Amino acid sequence: MTATMNSRLTAMASRTFTKQRAKDAARTLGPVLLTLAISPLVAHAQGTVDVSGVTSAMKTIETSCLLGGALAVVIGIVFGVFQFMGRNISGGFMAIGGGLFAGIVIGFAPQWVSSLTGQSL
Repeated sequence: MTATMNSRLTAMASRTFTKQRAKDAARTLGPVLLTLAISPLVAHAQGTVDVSGVTSAMKTIETSCLLGGALAVVIGIVFGVFQFMGRNISGGFMAIGGGLFAGIVIGFAPQWVSSLTGQSL
Protein backbone atom coordinates (compact mmCIF):
# COMPACT_ATOMS: atom_id res chain seq x y z
CA MET A 1 0.00 0.00 0.00
CA THR A 2 2.75 2.50 0.87
CA ALA A 3 4.65 1.59 -2.28
CA THR A 4 1.53 2.32 -4.32
CA MET A 5 0.94 5.57 -2.48
CA ASN A 6 4.56 6.67 -2.83
CA SER A 7 4.55 5.92 -6.52
CA ARG A 8 1.34 7.91 -7.00
CA LEU A 9 2.77 10.86 -5.07
CA THR A 10 6.01 10.61 -6.99
CA ALA A 11 4.21 10.47 -10.30
CA MET A 12 2.01 13.43 -9.41
CA ALA A 13 4.99 15.45 -8.15
CA SER A 14 6.99 14.70 -11.27
CA ARG A 15 4.10 15.91 -13.45
CA THR A 16 3.53 19.02 -11.32
CA PHE A 17 7.08 20.17 -10.60
CA THR A 18 8.89 20.20 -13.92
CA LYS A 19 12.13 21.97 -14.70
CA GLN A 20 10.25 24.50 -16.80
CA ARG A 21 7.87 25.34 -13.93
CA ALA A 22 10.81 25.68 -11.56
CA LYS A 23 12.49 28.09 -13.99
CA ASP A 24 9.26 30.07 -14.36
CA ALA A 25 8.82 30.27 -10.59
CA ALA A 26 12.42 31.42 -10.12
CA ARG A 27 12.01 34.00 -12.89
CA THR A 28 8.86 35.29 -11.23
CA LEU A 29 9.89 35.16 -7.58
CA GLY A 30 13.50 36.26 -8.07
CA PRO A 31 12.82 40.00 -8.47
CA VAL A 32 10.25 39.91 -5.66
CA LEU A 33 12.69 38.29 -3.25
CA LEU A 34 15.45 40.68 -4.31
CA THR A 35 13.15 43.66 -3.71
CA LEU A 36 12.15 42.36 -0.29
CA ALA A 37 15.82 41.88 0.61
CA ILE A 38 16.81 45.41 -0.46
CA SER A 39 13.74 47.32 0.84
CA PRO A 40 14.92 47.64 4.49
CA LEU A 41 18.16 49.22 3.30
CA VAL A 42 16.32 51.64 1.04
CA ALA A 43 13.86 52.56 3.81
CA HIS A 44 16.71 53.85 5.96
CA ALA A 45 18.12 55.90 3.10
CA GLN A 46 14.98 57.89 2.38
CA GLY A 47 14.90 61.61 3.00
CA THR A 48 12.18 63.96 4.06
CA VAL A 49 9.42 65.27 1.85
CA ASP A 50 9.37 69.01 1.24
CA VAL A 51 5.75 70.21 1.32
CA SER A 52 6.43 73.94 1.16
CA GLY A 53 5.03 74.19 -2.37
CA VAL A 54 1.83 72.36 -1.50
CA THR A 55 0.39 75.28 0.44
CA SER A 56 0.82 77.68 -2.45
CA ALA A 57 -0.63 75.13 -4.88
CA MET A 58 -3.66 74.60 -2.65
CA LYS A 59 -4.09 78.36 -2.32
CA THR A 60 -4.23 78.54 -6.13
CA ILE A 61 -6.82 75.75 -6.22
CA GLU A 62 -8.86 77.50 -3.53
CA THR A 63 -8.79 80.76 -5.49
CA SER A 64 -9.91 79.02 -8.67
CA CYS A 65 -12.75 77.33 -6.76
CA LEU A 66 -13.88 80.67 -5.39
CA LEU A 67 -13.68 82.31 -8.80
CA GLY A 68 -15.59 79.49 -10.48
CA GLY A 69 -18.26 79.58 -7.82
CA ALA A 70 -18.65 83.35 -8.12
CA LEU A 71 -19.06 83.05 -11.89
CA ALA A 72 -21.63 80.30 -11.44
CA VAL A 73 -23.63 82.47 -9.02
CA VAL A 74 -23.70 85.38 -11.45
CA ILE A 75 -24.54 83.20 -14.44
CA GLY A 76 -27.25 81.37 -12.50
CA ILE A 77 -28.89 84.59 -11.40
CA VAL A 78 -28.70 86.15 -14.89
CA PHE A 79 -30.21 83.08 -16.53
CA GLY A 80 -32.83 82.92 -13.79
CA VAL A 81 -33.88 86.50 -14.55
CA PHE A 82 -34.04 85.70 -18.27
CA GLN A 83 -36.18 82.65 -17.53
CA PHE A 84 -38.55 84.72 -15.42
CA MET A 85 -38.76 87.37 -18.14
CA GLY A 86 -39.58 84.66 -20.67
CA ARG A 87 -42.41 83.45 -18.39
CA ASN A 88 -40.69 80.16 -17.62
CA ILE A 89 -41.18 80.21 -13.86
CA SER A 90 -39.91 76.69 -13.16
CA GLY A 91 -36.76 77.27 -15.23
CA GLY A 92 -36.20 80.55 -13.41
CA PHE A 93 -36.40 78.86 -10.04
CA MET A 94 -34.02 76.14 -11.22
CA ALA A 95 -31.49 78.73 -12.40
CA ILE A 96 -31.75 80.69 -9.15
CA GLY A 97 -31.35 77.42 -7.23
CA GLY A 98 -28.22 76.68 -9.26
CA GLY A 99 -26.89 80.10 -8.38
CA LEU A 100 -27.56 79.49 -4.70
CA PHE A 101 -25.84 76.12 -4.90
CA ALA A 102 -22.82 77.84 -6.46
CA GLY A 103 -22.88 80.24 -3.50
CA ILE A 104 -22.68 77.24 -1.19
CA VAL A 105 -19.66 76.01 -3.13
CA ILE A 106 -18.05 79.41 -2.68
CA GLY A 107 -18.70 79.35 1.05
CA PHE A 108 -17.34 75.88 1.67
CA ALA A 109 -14.47 75.72 -0.84
CA PRO A 110 -11.70 76.60 1.65
CA GLN A 111 -12.91 73.98 4.13
CA TRP A 112 -13.13 71.32 1.41
CA VAL A 113 -9.61 72.07 0.20
CA SER A 114 -8.21 71.96 3.72
CA SER A 115 -10.03 68.72 4.55
CA LEU A 116 -8.81 67.04 1.37
CA THR A 117 -5.20 68.09 1.72
CA GLY A 118 -4.75 68.60 5.44
CA GLN A 119 -3.35 72.03 4.68
CA SER A 120 -4.76 74.92 6.67
CA LEU A 121 -5.29 77.92 4.43
